[in-house]
Amino acid sequence: MRTFADVAGDDAASTRHRVLAAVRDHGPISRAELARRTGLAASTITTATQGLAVEGVLHETEDAGESVSRTGPRGRGLSVDPALASVAGVDFGFRTVRVVVCDLHARALATRESRLAERYSSEEGLSVAAELYRAAVAELSAGQGAVVTVGVALPGPIDAVRRRVIGSSVLPGWSEVTAGRLADTFGVDTVVENDANLAALGEHVFGAGRDVADSLTVKFHSGIGAGLIVRDRLVGSAGSGEIGHFAVAADGPVCRCGKRGCLDTFAAIPALLEAVAGGAATPDVRSLLASTAAGDARASRIVSDAAELVGDAASRACLLFAPQRVIVVGAMAEAGDVVLEPFARALRRGLIPDTPSAPEIVRGELAERSTVMGAVALALTASGWLPVAS
Repeated sequence: MRTFADVAGDDAASTRHRVLAAVRDHGPISRAELARRTGLAASTITTATQGLAVEGVLHETEDAGESVSRTGPRGRGLSVDPALASVAGVDFGFRTVRVVVCDLHARALATRESRLAERYSSEEGLSVAAELYRAAVAELSAGQGAVVTVGVALPGPIDAVRRRVIGSSVLPGWSEVTAGRLADTFGVDTVVENDANLAALGEHVFGAGRDVADSLTVKFHSGIGAGLIVRDRLVGSAGSGEIGHFAVAADGPVCRCGKRGCLDTFAAIPALLEAVAGGAATPDVRSLLASTAAGDARASRIVSDAAELVGDAASRACLLFAPQRVIVVGAMAEAGDVVLEPFARALRRGLIPDTPSAPEIVRGELAERSTVMGAVALALTASGWLPVAS
């Protein structure tokens, strides 16, 4: 194992730990800046960094490229060697599973993806994911460190404290799946979280939310969910962010959760596809997006009406904690203004009039990668390698 604790040691007051933590959080960083941030003497910094470089823990670089730090690369300086270890993210969607293996700077080294059967069981999903994971790991170069942690995203309620899936009709066949079982599947320590929460984390660390401390990410997809980032931390608890189950109509259709008239039954992708089909053959998501891009009046109106419902639901969350930014992700975010304009209109209508703290509303930057990169960020956090916001 090569987690941060394995390399830095358990004593947070030690020179080694302080130096490595500062490089992790602020690298690439010069030795002079490292001395300023740690309060250690220049001679102590020189000795410590030379030792860590000899061990292959730190290296000096002209350009760190795509840094894991939200503040981005800072030119020539010391950086954690990204080949020291690897992490992986696994994103289980409603019909797909995606696996990505990254170095410690969150650069993708190998990616795999596969379709799944509708309403797949945990056995089926984990079997496919394990095969993809093994294939991705086999691509790693001989000099790249082994995977130390896997982050897993699932589209349903997760008890992050007990590290298990909560029994739910949203994830049939996954009841009581634990992080321990996931770890047995992938062969390394594994952490699990709800997919919308991880989409929020992915955009916060690597995408459209990386320069703000408080954000709301809305996943407009096969299900509708939301993730909150407050003071640079993901707010996650059992059942959090399930705005797709806000009641829209008391006498509406029965939702898969068992309630009647949930937002998902009106605005999630399956409902949109059924509405567009109008009794004919049901299109797929790509066809729906193509129709809206071509200006098809009927498809655009159905999508816009749904976006207004989702924006109204998001406004309720904004009234609770006033995020600086609202980020829209998921397949329907790819419809652009057909979604963003009615979403923003409904969200602002739901806020207190003339409020000075109305959030900026943007589309996510990571497209379909937001959730799997959130799973990577979760794995980096669990292994201690994610830079700590300061």
